[in-house]
Amino acid sequence: MAKYSALDIANFYVELANSIPNDSIDNLKLNKLCYYAQGWNLAKNGYPLFDETIEAWRYGPLVPSVYRAFKACGNQPIAEAIAHFDEARLSQEELLLLTDVYITYGKYSSRGLMDKTHEPGTPWSKVFVDMQNNPISQDSLRDYFSQSNELESMELHISPENVLNYA
Repeated sequence: MAKYSALDIANFYVELANSIPNDSIDNLKLNKLCYYAQGWNLAKNGYPLFDETIEAWRYGPLVPSVYRAFKACGNQPIAEAIAHFDEARLSQEELLLLTDVYITYGKYSSRGLMDKTHEPGTPWSKVFVDMQNNPISQDSLRDYFSQSNELESMELHISPENVLNYA
């Protein structure tokens, strides 16, 4: 059983985005960040951050519980988290990973992240069938992200305290 819920990770990202001047996050971008966090954590740390299934929807990977929690925001920026997530619950490795995921992918628009997740060979592209919301397995996430070198900042060991300088 994972230590966090997908909503915990989502709340972390909403609070982080809202703490950065001139930054924002909408439901689509939030779901993509949860997808990347889960995939990278499986590849780097060997276990899932959350147990909820990520599904392959038309606009990319999506965690149904996160989508529903922020659905009322539509495609507008999410003004606040559903609940505060105490980042002290995270291990140093988890905090670095979540921060690095934000640094690497948070700079993209929702559409840009959707395009990235739709690329051939991604876990989403391997299971997507329109209107079926097929699950994306943790094994496929682990395999895909284990072969990627896109999360460069993990090698730099950027401290979470300095995320504002890189975002």
